Amino acid sequence: MRLISDIISSRSQEEIEATLDYFDALPMRVMRKKELVRTLSAYLSAPKVWLDKLMESDLRLLQALCKAGPGKPVSIIPGAYPSAVEVLHFIDADTFNPGEELQTVRISEEFYTLISGEIDEIISRKERDGSFELEHLILGAVNVFGAVPLKTFVDCIFDDIYDFSQAKELAVNLSRHPAVRLYQESYKGEAYLVSPFVENFEELMKTRRVHYKQPRKYARFSREEIEQCGARAPFCAFGLDSPEGSELITMLSGLGYEGDSLFASAHTVWLNAQYAPDEHNLDLLMSPLSSAAADVASQEEFNQFANIILEYANSVPKWLLKGHSAHETGLLRYSATEDYLEELYGVELSDAESEELMRFFDSVYKVRPVAPDDPCPCGSGLSYRLCHGKLFS
Repeated sequence: MRLISDIISSRSQEEIEATLDYFDALPMRVMRKKELVRTLSAYLSAPKVWLDKLMESDLRLLQALCKAGPGKPVSIIPGAYPSAVEVLHFIDADTFNPGEELQTVRISEEFYTLISGEIDEIISRKERDGSFELEHLILGAVNVFGAVPLKTFVDCIFDDIYDFSQAKELAVNLSRHPAVRLYQESYKGEAYLVSPFVENFEELMKTRRVHYKQPRKYARFSREEIEQCGARAPFCAFGLDSPEGSELITMLSGLGYEGDSLFASAHTVWLNAQYAPDEHNLDLLMSPLSSAAADVASQEEFNQFANIILEYANSVPKWLLKGHSAHETGLLRYSATEDYLEELYGVELSDAESEELMRFFDSVYKVRPVAPDDPCPCGSGLSYRLCHGKLFS
């Protein structure tokens, strides 16, 4: 079996530095590659330290891979952003092929041996000590706003805490949490916390300042609403226990979505509700319904389901509106005409057209001439950046 140092040596110096930087363990002085290999090897030899700095979704993925065993395939639904353990090469991921909904991942024997004895204990401790709840709170606060000033973020987290000792303990845990460092950006000299689902932070801020100056203040949410919006990463969504969210989940369940697939489809609706409601984004918003149109009994039922999606999309906090909804402001409201819904429900490709579409996809898959926000040529209904385009980012 190879040593961890042998695996690290095969990586570029930039990859090694990026891994150390992720764990906030990058040396202050400049090092040659050999020294960096030794530094990272020594750091990884204490898995309790670096496993503690991983997010919940990464830890649970590693746990599932350890349960399967070294080299054994585990199928997952790829999230809206790559997992840290995949980016840092702690796991191996198969190529995400055209037309497939799942991706196959594995853990090497070397990393399995390194972490298999620690992963269950780390997760159990985090479940007991509130670490995951704190992570949900952090992610939720950035997810409802998209981008929020650090001061507003802190006020939001501490809004309903009046006990000084409790506030002090939370402040210490908050300052140490890796998500606060990982998701922090600067804009015009001010620190912001930014959702991992925001692809272009500066563009979001620019659009806010130019087109959506109102409302001026950030919205307020209960602790429960915030925490719920940070749960189930990487398939987060706001208000799934609200009346609109409950209807959405019931509708998606009736269409056959279940487990991770159910929350991934709800996440798709929530995420695309954040963007300006043009025809292209409306297609993306409706994609979980249009993808399952064959299971809808009638045009009337399809229209009812579409209205459930629209109601949910107009009820959720929007990034461009500083967490206020379309219902509250009358801005960025999604709607769909009967003609649009009839067209969406009635579209069926012939076998010849399907084959032609796949031939087209095979060609662009190799060349990538597709703009990030254009529909993915695989026909999923998602934008290229949220579908197969993730392979190239």
